[in-house]
Amino acid sequence: MATESLTFETSGHVARATLNRPDALNALDAGLLGELANVCEQVNADPTIRVVVFTGAGRAFCAGGDVKTANFANSKGTPTAQKPEDHWAARLLAIQKPTIAAVNGVAAGGGLSLALACDLRVASDRARFSAIFARIGMSVLDGAGWLLSRAVGHAKALEMLFTADMIDAAEAERIGLVNHVVEHDALLDEAHSLADRIAAKPPVALALSKRVVYGAIGKTYLEHLPDQWAAQAENLRLARHDILEGGRAFREKREPIFRGLEVDLPEDPER
Repeated sequence: MATESLTFETSGHVARATLNRPDALNALDAGLLGELANVCEQVNADPTIRVVVFTGAGRAFCAGGDVKTANFANSKGTPTAQKPEDHWAARLLAIQKPTIAAVNGVAAGGGLSLALACDLRVASDRARFSAIFARIGMSVLDGAGWLLSRAVGHAKALEMLFTADMIDAAEAERIGLVNHVVEHDALLDEAHSLADRIAAKPPVALALSKRVVYGAIGKTYLEHLPDQWAAQAENLRLARHDILEGGRAFREKREPIFRGLEVDLPEDPER
């Protein structure tokens, strides 16, 4: 019986999406990208989900685009005619909730972009990373130019793109590509422990903070401040109850219990 290209499960307020093409090193084909898009929509629509963990089945996180199905020599010079906001990495970035990549193995090309499109990255000590595009004669794809330079700076991003070298988890942590490196067998436990800690925080406030941080890219400090103020006003409108609870819990020296969103969040502005 055929297996799903991506499995999805929830536990409490945390969801886990697992790329499930282990024999193909979880390479991105049309089926997997379609399921990934569906998961993004499902996560945004479900108020009970507060954090999402993305990982891979088998020995790879994601080896990038599936070379058996990709059309590298497209006559128009572009992979598809899709709108930018419909690109799979843009859909990941548009998830309004915190996202964590639990990188269990190789993350190359589009797989590197997938990890970088998540807000946080926890890596197995067996994980490896490569902006591999030049090895197949391609310029940078899958949003990696923007994503990689944002994570590690322009010079290191260009070094990774120019050389297409594979780097190990320790080097990835040193340059700021990943947040934490943990023992391989503890990866999912550590990723879910982090997710649980985040899920216990006020979800509306975190969603708005995520919007403000991404929106600050390319803006001056003075251009950024109005966005911060607008987000706090929206936080007060949508989740005043959580702000009051946070204050009460602080005064009473206990852990707060945040209820989260009681009306739908508006759409994110374009990034």
